[in-house]
Amino acid sequence: MKSSFSPYYRWCIFALCAIMYIISQFWRVSNAVIAGDLIHDLNLSSENLGLLGGAFFYSFGLAQLPMGPLLDRIGPRVVISLLACIGAASAIVFALSNNVAMAVLARAGIGIGMAAMLMGSYKIFTTWFLPHEFATLSGMLVSIGYLGAIGATTPLVWLSDTFGWRGAFICMAAITLLMAATIYLVVRDHPPQKAGTLPHTSTPTTDIFSGLRTVFSSGPFWRLVPLAFASYGALISVQGLWGGPYLMHTYGLNKAAASTILLAIPIGVICGSPLWGHWSDKLVRRKLPILLGQGAMLLVFSSLAMDMQLPHWGLLLQFWLLGLTGASSFVLYAQVKETFPLFIVGTALTALNFFVVMGAAMFQHMMGIIIANWQPSVTGTLPFAAYQWGFGVSAALLAMALTIYIGSRDTGPELTPS
Repeated sequence: MKSSFSPYYRWCIFALCAIMYIISQFWRVSNAVIAGDLIHDLNLSSENLGLLGGAFFYSFGLAQLPMGPLLDRIGPRVVISLLACIGAASAIVFALSNNVAMAVLARAGIGIGMAAMLMGSYKIFTTWFLPHEFATLSGMLVSIGYLGAIGATTPLVWLSDTFGWRGAFICMAAITLLMAATIYLVVRDHPPQKAGTLPHTSTPTTDIFSGLRTVFSSGPFWRLVPLAFASYGALISVQGLWGGPYLMHTYGLNKAAASTILLAIPIGVICGSPLWGHWSDKLVRRKLPILLGQGAMLLVFSSLAMDMQLPHWGLLLQFWLLGLTGASSFVLYAQVKETFPLFIVGTALTALNFFVVMGAAMFQHMMGIIIANWQPSVTGTLPFAAYQWGFGVSAALLAMALTIYIGSRDTGPELTPS
């Protein structure tokens, strides 16, 4: 960013993007601590609960494919604001749902509504901030945004106990709509143009999907995809849906106690995201932090499939470490940004994000299918073996993805294509 533009305004933009991402994170994982209420009110089976958890991410992921070209051509301000309105409306429908089909469709609508929050913010950062700040800023954004995931644990339990889960979701829908209007009125896609300078939108005048063809035909891109898919999918399967039932059924915790343990995951991500991003910027390389962080995550995640019978403090540490190590995967966004030219950065980021969120959808749904092979007891409790197989299969997929990533090409800010 040129020094003639106010640094205060760009940080105002950053703050608004962060608030919007807080809201997005809330909606992503809001089903976990109210899973019991959803099962009761909507008469859900384990497989249906997995589908409901995945519906957000299926629609979110599919929206990424046209999202990149739209961000590059139309600009993130309009795209973020418009989709947030769709998300708010869908959240109201979800709160009024009285059957599985209505709830699944509404969750899918919320997913579409939140589809541009992170990638749109990253696109804005490419014009308002310097290249060597990107990984640090990305980590900061994720760290702040995970306050929304915290809000979807114990605070959501309190809110749902006070107003019911339907009332809590309507309140959040109103906040989402308010932020959509604020983003549209305040945020600008790039700094003002100086006289005699070229416009910021330097996209070649080819068809709108040419960028997607460039990205999907890239060999280095496909080295990143499996890890992006498996890492976030494994993390969100615990944080967003199955962690709550696992803790209640395996350790006998009530909903409030389970939500406290789940709270350790977003706290871990909040601690880890800026650290991994800043370290990556200091190294001016991406691959080493990702390899170390994801290798450690694989070890922590695999421990969920072991009958360790940890004490309360041990569970807190285990789930905190899962968030801390899992946060290293967000450096992949910096790596993919530096693999492609600036004019298709939005397309490249959303292409990777497509696989990130599809991983979240498919891992949750896959675990639901696996767990459905065991019959719950008369009290509704599932055996540990059900979760052991679900987490064990997920860990195996993560290990395969990490092996593929080892052959990827390292990047750094100074190696960004022009």
